[in-house]
Amino acid sequence: MRSPDQLAVVIPVYNESWEVAARTVAAVHAAFAGQGGSPRVVVVDDGSRAEFQLEKLSDRDDCILVRHELNRGYGAALKTGVLATDAPYIAIIDADGTYPVDQLPVLWGMMDYQDMVVGVRTGEVSQIPLLRRMPKWCLNRFASYMARRPIPDLNSGMRIFSRELCYYLWGLFPNGFSFTSTITMGALLGGFRVRNQPINYFKRIGSSSIHPIKDTIRFFNIVARLGLLFTPMRFFLPLAILLGTAGFAKGVMDYRHQGSLGNLSVTLMIAGLQVLLMGYIADLIVHSRALGRRGP
Repeated sequence: MRSPDQLAVVIPVYNESWEVAARTVAAVHAAFAGQGGSPRVVVVDDGSRAEFQLEKLSDRDDCILVRHELNRGYGAALKTGVLATDAPYIAIIDADGTYPVDQLPVLWGMMDYQDMVVGVRTGEVSQIPLLRRMPKWCLNRFASYMARRPIPDLNSGMRIFSRELCYYLWGLFPNGFSFTSTITMGALLGGFRVRNQPINYFKRIGSSSIHPIKDTIRFFNIVARLGLLFTPMRFFLPLAILLGTAGFAKGVMDYRHQGSLGNLSVTLMIAGLQVLLMGYIADLIVHSRALGRRGP
């Protein structure tokens, strides 16, 4: 098992009190006590208001405080935290009390043969707000279809991943909440080794900055974009079949009623063929790019 000294724990903070962040930092170190080392803990203040007094963390010797002058987003905070150390492995966790910090060593113990271990929120306690459960279920189903394997929790905010995986996907990471969705989809579609570990999920301390409708639409867009980047036929083929089938059915009806094909039926069948050809071209581009990365 690797030493925890090889791990950096990044904790993004936005408008959380310094006491809450300090408790999370202390909990991380307590979780790894007796593990033969201690991870480096990076707290990223993403432009919090002065009243939260996060500057007090700069006086502590058990964490590194990095600050954004203005709020740049969850993903931007994580990227800043990743660049703040040279640790080969990165853990991320929120400071709001929703994730079980004491389970970080469990996830870390699984990293010997993985590129990423995700804490999926399917434990005995799962206090996900009702307003987010249905969009989350639909998003996970859509992501599972695009990735061709079950994804129980696309955007869990508690996970450990290698720096190699992170840098492989670096150019795709957005500055917003879609960082976790992107690394999940990118790792699976890119052929990296990913393992899921059930964890509990508790009611958060304070108010959430997630916008259920806007951020859910953004998550769906990220999944579709990554699917097009890695497995475009999973997107184009069903659409081509749908258009072609609709055109064929309309053509049969037209021929039975008027003895010829109508404009709409021909248009739909041609559109289906065009979409299919677009899918083939996109698939060829993906495969040629993959061949170009191979060594001799």
